[in-house]
Amino acid sequence: MEDLDGKDAKKKKSIWYTILHIQSLDEEDYLRLMKKLMYFVGAGFLASFLIFFIIAYIGGIGKVSGIILNSNLYLYSLAFIAVLFSYLIRFIKWNYYLKVTGIDVPKKKSMAIYLSLYSMDLTPGKLGRVLAAYTLNRVTKKKVTKIVPIVTMDIFTDFIGIGILAIFTALYFNKFVIEVLAIDILLLLPYLFILNSWFYRLIKKMVKNERFLKLFNIYGDEYFASQSILNTPKTYAISILVSVPAAFLNASALYFSLLAAHIKVSLPVIETIFIATSSTIFGMITGIPGNLGVTDGSLVALISALFSLNLNVSSAVTIMFRFATLWFGVIIGGVFLIYTFRYWTNKDVIKEGLVDSINTAKQRIKKKI
Repeated sequence: MEDLDGKDAKKKKSIWYTILHIQSLDEEDYLRLMKKLMYFVGAGFLASFLIFFIIAYIGGIGKVSGIILNSNLYLYSLAFIAVLFSYLIRFIKWNYYLKVTGIDVPKKKSMAIYLSLYSMDLTPGKLGRVLAAYTLNRVTKKKVTKIVPIVTMDIFTDFIGIGILAIFTALYFNKFVIEVLAIDILLLLPYLFILNSWFYRLIKKMVKNERFLKLFNIYGDEYFASQSILNTPKTYAISILVSVPAAFLNASALYFSLLAAHIKVSLPVIETIFIATSSTIFGMITGIPGNLGVTDGSLVALISALFSLNLNVSSAVTIMFRFATLWFGVIIGGVFLIYTFRYWTNKDVIKEGLVDSINTAKQRIKKKI
């Protein structure tokens, strides 16, 4: 793959073009593209705030704000801790993917880069995660076609974890079983293209457009060669063992939000997991960044219906839960994204990463010998 040359060519570089064509970026290009993505994130924050305002208005702004302000901060902090632990658990599979694909990154750098990906959860299809992961290319000099499959696999297995919890809790309560199952299946279909080389080869045979095929031959073959390394029963088994508990912890933030709002209900954990995962699945089908709108509305409706709560309470709890999950993830991801800029601007850090990777590779060779 070839980079574009010249000032005019650089102006034509888009986020999508970069992901499909460019194997490496310089500091200027990376920061410029990140700036573009920040517009999406900023728009997402404004849209989410507007949705919060509408939810609060429907529930009664005075009553909703009163419930939030009078909530138990200690119990509410447990929601953030649960979400943070879900990220740390997911980091296990991220490191496993790196190991399987032969990418050696020091744990500290790997953790910083991984957490920075959450800053992109308000970009369309979480596309920004791919660009954020270019930092791995900067540190290790590994081809982007080795890095992108890790990002797609990570997003996919996160969805699998949520999907499994959603269908099992739906079966437990015998509510929305068909709807949740249908959405799970529909959401699986797009991943067939980015995860399955058989489907990719079929498309190549069917499509006659030369320009399209040229792009496939340049990028697709290398991508699926790397992706196939991750498509093993062992990888998926480990991913599920990690993703399901992580999804459970993330969803349990709703439970702690309820407790913080001084709400006592029967079978709280199972019910809250059902509400949180089902609402997330309903939001995913829209394809809207951050599942904005649909997930929020579903949360208000389900909390109100299953717990027999007034709209002011369900609205307040929804805002608290979404802040502890979506907003918290984007904010903490943004902090680590800024931190990872040092890997683009500090040449000594990049050299240090390369030396660490070489030393790790040497140690593995010695062990095999």
